[in-house]
Amino acid sequence: MPVLPKKPFMKQSVASGLTLLICLFFVAEGVWGIFRPVVFGILTTNRLHAIVHIVLGLAGLLAWLKDAVKGYFGFLGSLLIVVSVLWFIPGTRNTPIDVLNVNGAVAIVNFVIGLICVAIAATDNTRRRFGTPMPFPRK
Repeated sequence: MPVLPKKPFMKQSVASGLTLLICLFFVAEGVWGIFRPVVFGILTTNRLHAIVHIVLGLAGLLAWLKDAVKGYFGFLGSLLIVVSVLWFIPGTRNTPIDVLNVNGAVAIVNFVIGLICVAIAATDNTRRRFGTPMPFPRK
């Protein structure tokens, strides 16, 4: 009987489910943002912001297919936290506003999703990266 490696702290199904949920949110927000300056009633956006969200959503789907969600969550969480922190600092607030049309609601949502993503990346103890063999099958 083969010996399987130790399973990660967070169950793969939870990380997979969150990956799909976050990716679908980003793709939906991105597609909607291409046509409207406000999505979900309170989140402001522009075309660049919408395209970035579509790319992040599709990258997450690729990471999910490749079982590399840890790296995706680490990158995504860091990016979202940086954008939101830039908005919260008065001296740098104009940068995310001018480039991505970020308002307070977007900054808060980015910060919360960013913290969730970084927490998942930090607690998932697998070392899975793109191109490496899968240590155990996804369930």
